[in-house]
Amino acid sequence: MKTFAQNLMKLAPEWVSMPPELIETFDWLEDNAELTVHRTGEPQDYALSLYSDGYKFHPAISYFGFCGTILTYTGHWKTPDPAIDARIFEIGETAADGGRLAIWLDENGKQQFVHIGHDTLGVITDDPQVLLQFLAMGYPEPGYLQDPRRTPLADFLSIPRVNSVEDLPEDERPVFPIAFQEFLKDHFDLAIPNTAHDLGIENFSKYEDPDTSDPFALWIASVTPAATEADLAYELELMRTVESLDIKDTDSTETVMDKIGSLFKSKGAEQ
Repeated sequence: MKTFAQNLMKLAPEWVSMPPELIETFDWLEDNAELTVHRTGEPQDYALSLYSDGYKFHPAISYFGFCGTILTYTGHWKTPDPAIDARIFEIGETAADGGRLAIWLDENGKQQFVHIGHDTLGVITDDPQVLLQFLAMGYPEPGYLQDPRRTPLADFLSIPRVNSVEDLPEDERPVFPIAFQEFLKDHFDLAIPNTAHDLGIENFSKYEDPDTSDPFALWIASVTPAATEADLAYELELMRTVESLDIKDTDSTETVMDKIGSLFKSKGAEQ
């Protein structure tokens, strides 16, 4: 067990039994991809990429990295709940909006790999090899899976809305974690499927979806306190504020930032 795995396990609850496949993967990535140590080198400061250092700032790689955290699921609640947090162990970042990969101790005492996103959540799989196959596919954001029946390449092409890779500048074309895929094939005899659906992965549930059958979503719903009137009023005001910005899917990043900036300018003028 190398440096990353050792530090990740320092953050783990006692019930966590890290699958050997993941330990071996961590060690391989540490030697063959990129290990980053942030800040002061505490256990939560270590992160593993699926790519080598040369792709660190490439605009079209999969947004994923293995990493631990000392932040807890209920840490932002008015009254955090240690009993809930004790059953969730976050081990990776899966989306730019803060989506996370975690191990959840389910109601039957079994470990499940789960997605915890900004708008969605759910079980990915209970099989570590399936998890590795999913991550190795190279979706733009594994935690923002728009359509499990769509290939990772189709997901990448949908972002700039082009028809083929040839329509993109060469330095903006998707780069998939090929070396990682080859490691899984050579070490575990794992093939990389075409889509997440081929692995049995479906759309993740929306929070508080009344029709969900996902066990993790159901558990989170059952342990989440009901919103107070003040909470609902705040959410309504926030929604109105977002609507007033009139942000469109076709807006450039610069345009979006200008619109957000105008909100702060108007607040300053009111004061």
